[in-house]
Amino acid sequence: MTTVTAALRPVANIGEAIYRVKMLTFTHLERSILDAICLVERPSIPGLQEILSTATVVSRDNTGHGFYTKFRTAPLQDERWENMIPGPIARMLDMGEDALMGFILWCSEQGSNTLEGFQLGDSAGDTVDLKTRDLGALRFSDIGY
Repeated sequence: MTTVTAALRPVANIGEAIYRVKMLTFTHLERSILDAICLVERPSIPGLQEILSTATVVSRDNTGHGFYTKFRTAPLQDERWENMIPGPIARMLDMGEDALMGFILWCSEQGSNTLEGFQLGDSAGDTVDLKTRDLGALRFSDIGY
């Protein structure tokens, strides 16, 4: 329901409308990060993969240094979800030599969750302004803990 409502807001042009609808799904990077978290956390948080597979993206905030992707899931019945789950580190492409991003999955019992992505910098310690980038086009070479 939220996704449909968000897609029906007035837009300046058809390109903006397509971008909004496209960005109300997980990007390839986000989905890959969530899958990696599920693999690592499977023993400590049973059912994580099943809950996240039903997630609906509500919004995405590009801060320039990183992003917050808010999404809804069914209400969670386990107190182990009411916390921060550290995510992997991704080696990013086209963001500088050896550019890295870190991730945190913020979970809430009510089913209102956030995937936070943040830059750790490249080999020189530099970061890029993500506001100049299409978050849906961010690519990585590998992901690891």
